[in-house]
Amino acid sequence: MAGSYGAETGRNERYRLSFTVGGLLAPQGRVLASMLVRDAAFVADTAPAAGAESAADPMRVELGERVLRIRRRAIDSNALSIRTQSASARMVSEVLKRLSALSGEEIRFLADEGTTANDCRALMWVAMCRYYALIGQFAAEVVRDRYLMGLLSLTREDYDRFIRAKAMWHPELEELTPATANKLRANLFKAMVEADLLDARDNTILPSLLSGTVLSMLDGRPDSMLFFPMRNA
Repeated sequence: MAGSYGAETGRNERYRLSFTVGGLLAPQGRVLASMLVRDAAFVADTAPAAGAESAADPMRVELGERVLRIRRRAIDSNALSIRTQSASARMVSEVLKRLSALSGEEIRFLADEGTTANDCRALMWVAMCRYYALIGQFAAEVVRDRYLMGLLSLTREDYDRFIRAKAMWHPELEELTPATANKLRANLFKAMVEADLLDARDNTILPSLLSGTVLSMLDGRPDSMLFFPMRNA
């Protein structure tokens, strides 16, 4: 469904709450991004438009459900090297959903062999935050704010407090079973560690040092800068 792809606004709608496994999925994101850039339809759809304004440039428009073009091929070829087809299908679907929130320009950069692992992790964190509004809001309203205030420790209680506040407007958060709620929290903290935002040893918030290329790509969507603990966003 089209509504299952692209960035989530988080306004007057139920949160997407399917981030229960996988963490950041940066290596998997790079594999599927590479498949996308080799797809002829993707290349045609995201070719830079001559003289286009930046907002209308196909390279800067998020992919949305167009990522589905490679789903079947990725599963059939076991592109992510997962033991069972059912598990492969679930993982491919999860990664493609996150990639759907990136633009053609961002996908091409993610797939480029010259892109550093740090930049790949940064883009996959952006993808996760855009696709899951709850994560993006936590990153901006809790992680970044604590960093700017000099409060560098991040605890599970900080997350739980954030969820309780959001539940006032999002009853779906109160409907989660304890087991699912714990999985969501654990997977988010895992992703933050993998994205180099959090020290795994003591949950200290780490400042983000984004490359000039990543900063330039995110310049068209400055709200994405808020996903990182940094002072120049």
